[in-house]
Amino acid sequence: MRLALSTPTVSAGTTFVAPVHAPAPGLDPAPVPQVPTAPSEQETLLMERVSSAKTMEHIKLLNTTPRVWKSPGYAAAAEYVVAQLIAAGWDARIEERESSGMWGAKGIVKNVVAERKGTAADGERKLVIAGAHLDSVPRGPGANDNASGSGTLIEIARSLAGIDTRNDIRFVWFDGEEAGLLGSSAYAKNMSKEERERSVAMINMDMVGSQNGDIGFGLGMKSGNAMGDAIKGVALRTGSAAVLRAERHSRSDHASFDNVGIPALDFGVAVKTLNHDDPFYHSPQDTLDKINPQVLEGYGDLIAVTVLELANRSARYQG
Repeated sequence: MRLALSTPTVSAGTTFVAPVHAPAPGLDPAPVPQVPTAPSEQETLLMERVSSAKTMEHIKLLNTTPRVWKSPGYAAAAEYVVAQLIAAGWDARIEERESSGMWGAKGIVKNVVAERKGTAADGERKLVIAGAHLDSVPRGPGANDNASGSGTLIEIARSLAGIDTRNDIRFVWFDGEEAGLLGSSAYAKNMSKEERERSVAMINMDMVGSQNGDIGFGLGMKSGNAMGDAIKGVALRTGSAAVLRAERHSRSDHASFDNVGIPALDFGVAVKTLNHDDPFYHSPQDTLDKINPQVLEGYGDLIAVTVLELANRSARYQG
């Protein structure tokens, strides 16, 4: 079941004001909750910068060969991501860790990690993590699964240039997702207690260019509903007809962070309608021409503003 998010038409700078009933005699009226329905200047700038055309360029370059865990194709893709992030002004590197997956696979994973510092004082800055798996299955080059998520993450990093945030932002391109969440599991398990506690949320993007798909997101198994409600507000401000999916699954990298107590969001194709939304899933036909640019653009705006929303919070959403 999906909960549809309606998007009313609003003019720039307007706000939605909830109706207020007259108070009982002798009582002060309750404060009127105001929910912004127009994007802020920062959000508008970010959406103007995020370009599906540029994301498609990243997908094209990543989609030349399968990016299988431990393969030369994956190594080349990781080097490409590092180069893109350094050019965008981020501190970027490849981190190697030993890992074991849910299906018994074991070995070294090479995650790409990029980060930038927030403006809040030391001890007050929180951390926002966003990630996408960079690897693909052996059978296909993986345009949608998951060069779409990896390319979107590169494009958001580029678009954040000069836009300050309160909190630290860390982007991670995960290795070995297709072998059993190897890269994200190793990363989450090796985070310090302090890092876990100051993490506002983890944002995952997996298959965000599906040809037949809508734009949607879900919560981690252990994540509270308040964060989902907040992202509905983000969708409203971006003009997105995004849906908050009722399904909660552990079939992508957000689950590794959910398992260590970090609230998780998963953006991408619905698991329940996977083969319909992407009939080329895990096949040699998962190529650039199967990407839906409109879906890719919608996800880019929605995820970018979600990153900005969380990167300016002083605490996790409660409840």
